[in-house]
Amino acid sequence: MSTTDGGTRPRMSMPFYAADRVFRAFGTVALLMLALTFASLATGIGAWRVPFVLAHLATLIALVPLGIVLAVEAIAAAAHNSGSLGGAPAALVQRYGMVLLLLAVLSVSVAVSLANFEGGIRWLRTAANLVSVAVIVALVLRYLRSSRSP
Repeated sequence: MSTTDGGTRPRMSMPFYAADRVFRAFGTVALLMLALTFASLATGIGAWRVPFVLAHLATLIALVPLGIVLAVEAIAAAAHNSGSLGGAPAALVQRYGMVLLLLAVLSVSVAVSLANFEGGIRWLRTAANLVSVAVIVALVLRYLRSSRSP
């Protein structure tokens, strides 16, 4: 979010608005593909792989642009609020400490999952994948909740 329209409601920047629309459209596609995957598995049809892959692709397309825009706008706002780019990290930690912690956990869990992808420890990869999904869901819920508030 950037400036106001004269009232109390913040106005979105154009990149933020575009990323939000992409997130919502491809997020919906991802949820539909996951539902189709679940239906295919539940009915025993066996054609679950294509919608499963499409769900992951849609999720990636939904989250990457939004994450980039949110990061750039958060860093810019932190630099503006602290008065310099050098003060931005402290301002980011103060304002977004929980989000930064969740992103650090996500980075570690993705690294553990990839390190155990081939020939690794299966239960560790499974646990890392579950942690990754839980963190992503938590971040998405935080975003959706914050996007509702004026």
